[in-house]
Amino acid sequence: MNALDILYTPLDTIEVPDVDIPRLLEWVANHTSSQQIPERTDASKVPEVSKFYPWNIIYPRHNSEWKYDFDKEFSQLAEYFYKAFDMHEKDLFSVTLLPVKTEFAGMGFWHSDPDDYGLRMYLENQEPDDFLQIRPTVFPYNTRPQFGRDANFNNKSPHDRTFFNTIKLQDRTFSATLRKPKQTFYLNNVRAVHAVQAFHPGTIRIAAIVSSLNRNLKQQFNDLVVRSAEKYSDLAILWKPQE
Repeated sequence: MNALDILYTPLDTIEVPDVDIPRLLEWVANHTSSQQIPERTDASKVPEVSKFYPWNIIYPRHNSEWKYDFDKEFSQLAEYFYKAFDMHEKDLFSVTLLPVKTEFAGMGFWHSDPDDYGLRMYLENQEPDDFLQIRPTVFPYNTRPQFGRDANFNNKSPHDRTFFNTIKLQDRTFSATLRKPKQTFYLNNVRAVHAVQAFHPGTIRIAAIVSSLNRNLKQQFNDLVVRSAEKYSDLAILWKPQE
């Protein structure tokens, strides 16, 4: 088994540190509107998607540089982003913070993220059960497939709304659950798509995507994912062929 065979698992890492959540959300609010990253690949600026986008997205680190003094204002958390995965700071290319909008409830759109290793964490999640819906691909891809934009995106119900129209998905859907409200986890971007699920507006959910471009860390991350899936086999979700 390798990481591609695993769609989701909590990760066996050091614990997420305590974070001053109100101060962090204030930092996000102060900087989201002014941040400009030309090469960003998220869908928040895509016209037909933006009104359904459930996150207040911001990049505390991008292109191997900290933004808006994040590492000074939240030094322990900045250090955790790379130490949790046994990286050095120089290996950390970007960190994406994804606080869910306070008014959002329901199900987000189906998509796959472009980062290579699928390293994730929640700094806070007041709805840790069934927080994410996951659909496997029909084909067991070994590299991330090319996702094309769905021209009928706006006309679909939330459960069918996808950011793509070229990838065949299995008929079944899985629900991911965290071990605890603050937790690192792995998410497969090659053999699955996912959609955030929130049951009540006003709950606090702050996810982070941790990205590295260091290819020498691939085996290290793979071993972490496999070891974690074996340890947390009751929560891990595996890719299997559709019956």
